[in-house]
Amino acid sequence: MKILIRNVLVIFLSAGLVAEAQPLGKGATVTVDGLIIPRDDGGMYLRNSEGQSEVEWTKATRVALEMNTRLFRGLREGMLRYPVQSSKQVIEFPFPKGPITGIVTLRNDGRVADALKVAKEENWIPEFGLQLRFGEPLVKGQLPSATDPRFIGHWNPNAKPRTLTIRGRAYEVSLKKGGQSSALLFNVIGVKDCKPFVNRARVVGRKRGDVIVAEEIHVLPIGDQAALDDPKLPRYLFIGDSISGNYNNGLRKALAGKFNLHHPPTNCGPSGKGKKSIVEWLGAHQQKGRHWDVISFNFGHWDAGNDKKTYQENLKAVIAHLKKTKAKLIWVTTCPVPKGFLPAGNLAQDGKAPKRTSGVMEKYLNPWALEVMKRHPEISICDQWQYCKDHEAGLYKDWWLGKNVHFKGEAADKLGHFLAEHILKLMNKE
Repeated sequence: MKILIRNVLVIFLSAGLVAEAQPLGKGATVTVDGLIIPRDDGGMYLRNSEGQSEVEWTKATRVALEMNTRLFRGLREGMLRYPVQSSKQVIEFPFPKGPITGIVTLRNDGRVADALKVAKEENWIPEFGLQLRFGEPLVKGQLPSATDPRFIGHWNPNAKPRTLTIRGRAYEVSLKKGGQSSALLFNVIGVKDCKPFVNRARVVGRKRGDVIVAEEIHVLPIGDQAALDDPKLPRYLFIGDSISGNYNNGLRKALAGKFNLHHPPTNCGPSGKGKKSIVEWLGAHQQKGRHWDVISFNFGHWDAGNDKKTYQENLKAVIAHLKKTKAKLIWVTTCPVPKGFLPAGNLAQDGKAPKRTSGVMEKYLNPWALEVMKRHPEISICDQWQYCKDHEAGLYKDWWLGKNVHFKGEAADKLGHFLAEHILKLMNKE
């Protein structure tokens, strides 16, 4: 399904490029992020695990589309095709014709000397901190300095690799040395595109009473969770890290035609990220057609160096929000760390688990999690850890001897099938 979001031109004003925008009154600068919730034509609400913030925008508010730079491959003839993570949905964003000014801001002025050296010797600038101003001609190109740590030049998305031309010299702009980064694309969307429930946003602004007056809004599309649903089928949300990505295909095949499956548009990572993001991931579950009938969740591998108290408190916070959905809940135990890793030792003096080591899940993380789950008997347990152990001599023999926590092929699909069987039994759909 393709959703075309109308292009609204918003001119981005910044020192060194064009005239500076007038400040939006006095008061301390604040930053807040969360799921966009409707308010009225003059603003919006942002909802996160800490509550809800009221936001107003003005004619001076600058709006940017936030996206992973890997998605630049979707740029085609004046259009950006934006595939929503963990979804078949693709959103199309038209962008203005004309030049594109690119800015790479270094994280601190202490990096200037190294960045200049790399740019000179390797003709390369990393994409970290990239901002793009579509339809804005370059006023003045510059290399970074201690007083202004920015590369500013003309960005060429058609060059392979992409380039930033500064004072007649084209520098490669990429992540060729690894990592991930997000870019901010200005002049592609405007405040009218801050649509509720299908976008999250980061707002930078100033407080005026209980309201935040937005100076910048960075919009991250998360897709319409209900857009591709069959309204006759129950809705299932599975929350997890990259292991859930491994068993994604097997799970979807096993539940095809029986459930509408959804995953948050991200690697859900550690329990701390879950605590911060769970409200956003659950979306507008109070609305008809956006509810959840069943939710499975896991946090573990990213918490392998966490302490018991923090881990359990994070899980408790996540569960408190999950229970508000009235969905049937499933805790998925964390799969083992195979024997190719060093064996897990004792807890550190500060109580933290020994990170990614063989045995860390059965000694620490899974028992810690189960202590929390026992306080909520309505949460059923899908024991993927035990499934891997039960098949140690067969399907998972090579995996157990290796040094990679991830699963591939049949081993990955079978984990998905195992979870699917649990769900079908729980929902009486066998």
